[in-house]
Amino acid sequence: MSLPQQHDSQAPPIRADRLSVRYDGNLGLEQVSFTVAAGERVAVVGPNGAGKTTLFKVLAGILQPAAGSVEIHGHAPGRHVCVGYVPQRATINLDFPVSVAEVVMMGRIREIGLLRWPSRADWSRVDSALTRVGMQFYRARPIGSLSSGQQQRIFLAQTVAQEADIVLLDEPLTGLDLPSQEVIFEILDDLRHRPVTVLVATHDLSLASSHFDKVLLLNRRLIAYGEPQATITPQNLFEAYGGHLHVFADGKLLVDTHHEGRQ
Repeated sequence: MSLPQQHDSQAPPIRADRLSVRYDGNLGLEQVSFTVAAGERVAVVGPNGAGKTTLFKVLAGILQPAAGSVEIHGHAPGRHVCVGYVPQRATINLDFPVSVAEVVMMGRIREIGLLRWPSRADWSRVDSALTRVGMQFYRARPIGSLSSGQQQRIFLAQTVAQEADIVLLDEPLTGLDLPSQEVIFEILDDLRHRPVTVLVATHDLSLASSHFDKVLLLNRRLIAYGEPQATITPQNLFEAYGGHLHVFADGKLLVDTHHEGRQ
C-alpha cells in the first residue's frame, strides 16, 4: 500500500483548472475551473447528465481527466485517504449482509490496508463516528434494515471514521423527509469545526440557496460559481436548464427535474 501524499499547506483543498472529462465515450465535463477553500460547503447543482457525478468521481480519483487538471491539496487525485466519497444510494447494494459497524469500518480500510485486521483503536474510531451521527445504538443492525435517512447518516459516519477532510456527497438528500434532511445538515454543521470541506450534489435550489456557502452550477461546462445569491439567478438557471426552468409572475423559479434528459 502506498503512503498517503502529504498536503501542500499553501494549496486549497480542491482546485480544478480547465478540467475536461470523457465518460463512456461522451464529453462529461468541458473546461471547468474552480477553487474550493478549506471548510467551505458547496452545492453542486445542474440538470441530470450535467456532470455532477463525473466531477465527484474525478475528485475521488476514480476517473481521469481527458484534459486540464485537478488538484487535491496540491496533488493530483489518487484515491486520497483525505477524500470521503459517498455515491448515490441507488448505486449501493444495500442488500449485502453487512452490519452498520462494518460499513463504517470500510472508511478505515484505505488507512489501515486490506491485509491488516482492524485494531482496537480502529474500532474505537468507528464507535466514535457512530456516536457523532447519533447512530451508536444501531452498530449491529444490518445496513439494509435502516431507513434512507439512517443509511445516509451511516455513510457520513464512514467518512468521519476515515478522518476525511474533503467529503463528496452525491445527492444525499434524495428521498429523505424534512426531519432527516435537517439531521444531515446538523452533522455537516458539526464537521465545520474540523474544518471539513464538503461538496453536495443536489437538485434542491432552495436548499442550495439557504444551506451552502457557494453554489457550483454545471451543465457539462461551468455556468456560474460563487455565493448563492449571485449564482442562482434566472439568467444562469436558464442557461443551465433551458426550457425546464419556469418563471412565475411573482418572480419565483421552478426547475422541472422530472423531465430532464438523462445521459
